[in-house]
Amino acid sequence: MSSSLLLFDSRVVAATANAKLELGAVRKHPANPLFVEEYFADPPLRWEGRLDNVYPSVIYDSEAELFKGWYKSFITDETSNKTALSDRPRCEYFSGEREEGLLYATSEDGIHWDKPALGLIEFEGSRQNNIVMRRATHGIHAGGVFKDAVDSDPARRYKFIHRNPRAGRMASCFSADGLNWSQPRLWLEHDAVGDTHNNAIWSSELQRYVCITRGWSEGAYRGVRTALRSESEDFLNWTEPVEILCGTDAHDQIYSMPIVAYGGLYIGLPAFFHKGHEKASDWDTVDTELAVSVDTVNWERICPGEALIPRGAGNYPDGEYDCGCIYAAAPLIRGNKIFLYYGGSNGLHNNWREGSLNLATLPIDRFAGYAPRDEQDKAILETAPLLLQDDRMSVNAEVEPGGWIRAALRDESGSALPGYGVDNFQAISESGLACELRWRERDAAELHGQSLRIVFEFRKAKLYALTGTAVPELD
Repeated sequence: MSSSLLLFDSRVVAATANAKLELGAVRKHPANPLFVEEYFADPPLRWEGRLDNVYPSVIYDSEAELFKGWYKSFITDETSNKTALSDRPRCEYFSGEREEGLLYATSEDGIHWDKPALGLIEFEGSRQNNIVMRRATHGIHAGGVFKDAVDSDPARRYKFIHRNPRAGRMASCFSADGLNWSQPRLWLEHDAVGDTHNNAIWSSELQRYVCITRGWSEGAYRGVRTALRSESEDFLNWTEPVEILCGTDAHDQIYSMPIVAYGGLYIGLPAFFHKGHEKASDWDTVDTELAVSVDTVNWERICPGEALIPRGAGNYPDGEYDCGCIYAAAPLIRGNKIFLYYGGSNGLHNNWREGSLNLATLPIDRFAGYAPRDEQDKAILETAPLLLQDDRMSVNAEVEPGGWIRAALRDESGSALPGYGVDNFQAISESGLACELRWRERDAAELHGQSLRIVFEFRKAKLYALTGTAVPELD
């Protein structure tokens, strides 16, 4: 995982001038959609009646050298099952009778996915399917899976947090292999609405499991969807869920928020359901944004109202595969890339739409960065006091043609350090994940272990992250 200081962490940046924070530009994979619902395929997968939000959970299992994914399907959906794709634009959608299941898929390269016939769960008289749980036997709704490297019990290696609609409570499940799952263990003391992509992680800093689920706001916009947090030492006994993030109004409701520990922070990908204003151009769609926290309790939206993974163009039935709704999985790091798997659908949330698994990527550490507000003028960014941990410092940056980055060093109080001014800096004119900060007559190694400030001046460039330094109080 990254050891960089991300510049959208508000503790890192002390001041800016003519600079604005911008989201990184994701690249949607050209192979998208990686897979789609196949109820009407030849041969049909009759347990993929409607993938809906997909709610993917994707890991790379280094032991198996395999990408593993779990995703949601309505294995029966009355209206979808009886309405051909070509007929749907002329019919009104209503869900009718339906049952939810958790499905499993694998990939060697993260792009080409298999839906194996597992022989585990019976559906319509056959076990030749990729179902690993279904509501009829496990009472599941809208959960998230992760592989836990901390638990000493191999029977609890994989964990699943979800809503159990049969019992009307949140619940946990365990598995040794991610395929054969225990019966649900209900939350006995506390509960949440939880009809969302519930997700959990192990926090090594907190020495707790942290679950992000959903409830209804009690604040100024009472009765809108909002993100809740609960924690547990054993994945069985959970604290009372507490609201941690909400939207700005009834049109800006949080539907889900998968999270991941990343570079000393926690990254969240909140899905915002636009529901309050029927005449709004984005009404009944879902956008995935970016949020950050230092402790999983206090969250900040980065570039509020802007989608980290933009929806595709058009409308149902002729729009792109992800023009209606986007629900992301927790970010996955592979090499120098951030993998953002997501469920995309090609229609409005409460209407006809076909779901699919998709992938967007970012270069490492480039969730968001600072760029000049006025592109014709230089921007300035000054860091808070940072501890120089290594003999070298570098910046993760994009530099456009004709652009440049210069830097100066100051001591903790803000006084200039002789020989480390912008005039002596060897200007950076090309993009890179680790562009070294160099001065012509001085070597930054002589400042090793000192607390200092970095003042960047840049034009036609975007700064994302620093390496070689640390926030002193966190060292």
